[in-house]
Amino acid sequence: MAKSAAKARAIDFNADRSSSQGVDKLYLCRVRGEFPYHQGVFRVDQPIETFSFQLGLTKIGGNKQCQTFFRRVTYEELQEQLQQHGKFILDCENEIPIDQSLHKYADQDANQTSLVLCRPLSGRMHQIRVHLQYLGFPIVNDLLYNAPDIWGPSNAQYGQYENSNEFVIETFIKRHSCEYWLLNDVDNEDDNINGNGKRPIESNEDNDHDDAKRVKTEEVKTIDVNDDQAVKNYIKEHCFECLNRFREPSADDLVMFLHALQYKISETTTFTSPLPEWAQISL
Repeated sequence: MAKSAAKARAIDFNADRSSSQGVDKLYLCRVRGEFPYHQGVFRVDQPIETFSFQLGLTKIGGNKQCQTFFRRVTYEELQEQLQQHGKFILDCENEIPIDQSLHKYADQDANQTSLVLCRPLSGRMHQIRVHLQYLGFPIVNDLLYNAPDIWGPSNAQYGQYENSNEFVIETFIKRHSCEYWLLNDVDNEDDNINGNGKRPIESNEDNDHDDAKRVKTEEVKTIDVNDDQAVKNYIKEHCFECLNRFREPSADDLVMFLHALQYKISETTTFTSPLPEWAQISL
C-alpha cells in the first residue's frame, strides 16, 4: 500500500518497467514534419489512458505514468552505428526541454518527414504513437494519431483535445467500417473479378458423390450444397461481401512507419533487426 498517489504512480511505473524483465527497447519511426534538434533528446513524461476499448484508442490523461525518449537520426548515422558498434545507440544524457511555443503541428510542412529513434521506458498501449502526437510530430502514415480532421486542427498536440471523446470515437468507427471501403461506382479492369467485385467461386470437381447435404437458410429454404449453381445463386442474393465491391488498400493502409529496431536483454545479449526500406531518407 502506498502512502500517496504520487508514490503509487511511481510504484506502478517501476512495476511496468520490470514486467518486461529489464528489456531495453529501441524503435525507429518516420514522422510528419521536420523533427527539431539532431544532437539532443526529448523526453515525454505524460500519462496515457484508454478512452475507447472497442477501438483501442488512447490519449494523454489518467494517472498511469509513462516516459519515452526521442532523438532525430539519419539513415547513414544508423548504418554507421551498426558498423562500428554492432548495435544501435540512443544516448539519453543530452536532454533538451520541450518548448511548447515552438514547432506547432499546423506550421509543419506535411510533405517533410524525419527519422526518429524512440526508447520507451514503459509499455503502455500506443505509447510511442501518442507521445509523438503529443510532440506534434505523429508517425506520417498513422491513421489513428495523425488525423487532424478528427482530433482537431492541432492534432491533439501537447494534449490539447479540441473534439470530444464521443466525436472522435464515432468518426473513427465510420471511417474504419466496411462501408468506407465500398467501391461499387468504379469500374474494375481485372478480368478475374465478377460483376460484384469478387473473384468467382471455383468449382471443385473432386467433390464426393455421396448423398446431397442440406442446409437450412434464413428463409426456411434448403439448398443442395453440392449444387454449385444453387450455392452461387444463394450467395449472390445474400452475401454482403460478394454483393459489393471494395477498393484495394494502399501501402499506407497496410504498413505503418514504426519499426522494432533493437531489444537489449542484457549486457551480452542484444537482438537487432535490419533497417526498413522506408528509413532511407537523409536530413
